[in-house]
Amino acid sequence: MGELVEKFMGWFPVGRNAVTSAAPLSAAVDYDGEDRISALPDDLLRCIVSRLPVKDAARTAAIASRWRHLWRSAPLALRDADLLPSAVGRILADHPGPFRVIDIARCRFASHERELAEWLRLLASKGVEDLVLLNDVDDLKLTTDTVRLPTDILRCASLQRLFLAFVWFPDTDGLSHGSYVLPNLQELGMFTTGISAWDLDYVLACCPVLEKLVFVLNIMPDPVRIRSRSLRCVLLWMSAVEEVAVVDAPLLERLFLLEAPRLGDESIAMIKIASAPNLRALGYLEPRFHRLLIGDNVIKPGTMPSPSTVIPGVKILAFKVNFGVLKEIKMLVTLLRCFPNIETLHIESLTEPTGRNRAKFWCEVSTVECIKSHVKKMVIHEYRGEQSELEFLKFISRSAQELQTLDVLLNRESLTSVAKATEMTNKLVALSRVPWNCECKMMVLGQSYQNDWSIQKASDLTVEDPFHW
Repeated sequence: MGELVEKFMGWFPVGRNAVTSAAPLSAAVDYDGEDRISALPDDLLRCIVSRLPVKDAARTAAIASRWRHLWRSAPLALRDADLLPSAVGRILADHPGPFRVIDIARCRFASHERELAEWLRLLASKGVEDLVLLNDVDDLKLTTDTVRLPTDILRCASLQRLFLAFVWFPDTDGLSHGSYVLPNLQELGMFTTGISAWDLDYVLACCPVLEKLVFVLNIMPDPVRIRSRSLRCVLLWMSAVEEVAVVDAPLLERLFLLEAPRLGDESIAMIKIASAPNLRALGYLEPRFHRLLIGDNVIKPGTMPSPSTVIPGVKILAFKVNFGVLKEIKMLVTLLRCFPNIETLHIESLTEPTGRNRAKFWCEVSTVECIKSHVKKMVIHEYRGEQSELEFLKFISRSAQELQTLDVLLNRESLTSVAKATEMTNKLVALSRVPWNCECKMMVLGQSYQNDWSIQKASDLTVEDPFHW
């Protein structure tokens, strides 16, 4: 189960790669037998020991008296892949700490609840920077094997990155707010982890430096309220939710809603943005079932921009839309008007053959400020070559005045037929040759350029465009 989660996520605390893998070693041909490593300063030796698998780190005490004290004074990285639960407990008890990384991913918590409680108590007292708790559940017993974590985990004052999978978040009902609750936590990731609205509010209120919050395939509270003075990135991936409310997040830069499962054919997910003055990247908005509320204003088809219905700070915006459905493209235009200063626009096409090209609609659309005056880069993902998609691109050619690059990424399935691929390419080439309202470079890209989206890239705040392939 751990391998499945790791493959799916592509994102674990950075310390997970801080342990060297086993590798055969051999002496150099001209090696004279002198022990030069033991002559190194203690700080360098501790650094070496701390990067060894924990079993090997403990064995260094037998090398020589020079090494005897080193493993106990070196910050260790512990992974349980090759350890029994009893061995994990002994190491945590014997080593005085701190621990750089604790990675528990091979233990079925339902069978070791007493040990789990003791481990977390020890970690709270000894210190850990990165903590991975992945409940090794049986796929067929996911409900019965999922346990609630003890509240001792909230007292790990040194903890900087926490990743939880197949557990329930600790019950915070009745707990007081205090500086002892995860004061140094910067990243919190949850995979198929249950958390109540109360518990989420509690942890956001208590963690003064939390910057990244990630939910994947999660059991979400309703609503998800984002109220934090420190959060910079919030990501929900394949997590069903009826409402996300950004209540007060002055530093929030990125809000991602990715591949959200629908709770029914008529289900609607409300996205409320009350206060997020630093928001720069948002997506994917899906007009078919997302409803946007800015302040107290519900954005409906035809809503015209005003100071109370726009979010001027957003620079990067992403949509998923079916260009053949009139209701969706009407909402697309309305939503674009809510973000007047977009510089980079990503649109993933969900278009299916409908027999309707929507040319009349796009010919009658009045000015969309961001398209006319601000968008410099546009990427169309999953382009299928439908006429309704082409009519949108014609609208862009007539309207955009600042557009510099237009990248069209062709849908894989559409490339299975040589005739279909040739037809799509010829139409795009013909469009590129008509007079445009701007100096724009169009690139038509095949399947090797398809988006390889990852949580790691999205949550990396140094990546300029998190939606870029």
